[in-house]
Amino acid sequence: MKETKKIAVYGKGGVGKSVVATNLSACLAGLGNKVIHIGCDPKSDSAVRLMEGNVRPRTVLEVLGDELSPESADQVINRGRLGIDLCESGGPPAGLGCGGRGVARTLEYFDDVELLSSGLYDIAVFDVLGDVVCGGFAAPLRKGFGDRVFIVVSEEPMAMYAANNIAQALLVYRRNGVVLGGLIGNAKDDSDQSRQILEDFASRLSTRLVGWIPRDRAVLTAERKRRTVVEYDPQAPASLAFTRLADAVLALGTEDSPPPTPMEPEEFFAYLEGL
Repeated sequence: MKETKKIAVYGKGGVGKSVVATNLSACLAGLGNKVIHIGCDPKSDSAVRLMEGNVRPRTVLEVLGDELSPESADQVINRGRLGIDLCESGGPPAGLGCGGRGVARTLEYFDDVELLSSGLYDIAVFDVLGDVVCGGFAAPLRKGFGDRVFIVVSEEPMAMYAANNIAQALLVYRRNGVVLGGLIGNAKDDSDQSRQILEDFASRLSTRLVGWIPRDRAVLTAERKRRTVVEYDPQAPASLAFTRLADAVLALGTEDSPPPTPMEPEEFFAYLEGL
């Protein structure tokens, strides 16, 4: 039975992680892969870019809560465009409970029904909130569901700080088979200098800048239409960059990914001052 490739996309909130993850899912599906896209944010705002109409996806926590007995996959798997299946973990009401509980519950459910070992999917893409702020959001690493991790990062100091934190978590969970596939640049300043900063940062973490997404107004226009840019305008600069990114992700093997070398906080801030 074929093995599902599990890709986890991490990054600081606001860095464009969900835009990258959804467009990556769309490109991978366009290459003929059967893809499941899993949104791991309590806001449940990842899959909407891949759903038809104004339908709000039902989340795992809404359907299953903390019940131990698994329900039918049809109740938590939403049907999206491009043949992509969609799953949102969901979360508790704002201000109540742990936001990471939805992620942990989703992975428990996947284990219960053996969803990713059934041979149904070629690729699973996890869109994971933030910089591993609690155990729930680290669950894809802890449970070995993210065997290839990509970190979306800009040249902004706190985005790089988050990326460094994620690299530290990857060292902890590397024993589970999790590897850092590389950084994906989504710079605020689309300049050669910003790209060089992220190239250098990737090298410092003993990884690579596996993709670079240019600033492109077509992305914003597509977002307003609840579409991925690769669907809205396949020839837009960002769409072409996402296509190259998908090819690079598929070509990357775990053997190409050495352990990351993250910095301690004092070392990181000294590094920033030297840029």
